[in-house]
Amino acid sequence: MEDKRITKTKRNIKATLTDILQEMPFEKISVAEICRRGDISRITFYAHYEDKYDLAEEIFSDHVQEAYDKYHALQAENNPGNNGFIGYQKLLEALLSLYYDNYAFFSHTTSSENPYLFSAYFNRMYVSVDSYLRRHTFLKPRFSFHQTAAFICNGLFGVIDSCMADHLSEAETRAVLRGMYAVLLNSDMFEK
Repeated sequence: MEDKRITKTKRNIKATLTDILQEMPFEKISVAEICRRGDISRITFYAHYEDKYDLAEEIFSDHVQEAYDKYHALQAENNPGNNGFIGYQKLLEALLSLYYDNYAFFSHTTSSENPYLFSAYFNRMYVSVDSYLRRHTFLKPRFSFHQTAAFICNGLFGVIDSCMADHLSEAETRAVLRGMYAVLLNSDMFEK
């Protein structure tokens, strides 16, 4: 278990990066700026992270764990019979909750605004979805696991970006994605 002071310091550093992302792209953010705004020394920063990319990777790891925990909580609460179709729906809900619970961060992980953050996050989600598809055989993809995972992740991020551009609310975006996901899961993309 991590010391409470270390946890607090890391939380401050992560929150500072998220705050700065509201004003400038990731590539323009320096460690010096994170330290200045977070009121920490460079020595403190480097005691925890190699650089800002290492910091971003830890944020992504935290988010993947958060989505994993949310998915399992949703499964336990809403899918005691472990229905595969419901499981896939709960995976979508966990990913959407992750996105909206951390909107200040994820609203700036677009391919146009922050290509590095978008790519790094996309790759994390892609690996997670690919792994999920391989483990949960209720619906077997007609295409390869990695192609299906890429299709799902690109579609998810594309629809979220499109909904943001159309100024849809969170509830509207969730409804659009739930509908699309239900159609996809019931389509010939998957063998029942």
